[in-house]
Amino acid sequence: MRARATLLAALARTGAPVDGGLQFVGRLAQADPEAANALAAWLDNAAAVKGGTP
Repeated sequence: MRARATLLAALARTGAPVDGGLQFVGRLAQADPEAANALAAWLDNAAAVKGGTP
């Protein structure tokens, strides 16, 4: 599940804790991989606007 990994990585870059409470990530990636990838791109963009990504 590339979309799941992409979204989890984007969430991690926001600084939010990525733990077992994110079951929705797998469900979203499975239901609509394009939406998961779009959300990951949006999160990366938001992090860049906020102050950059590590």
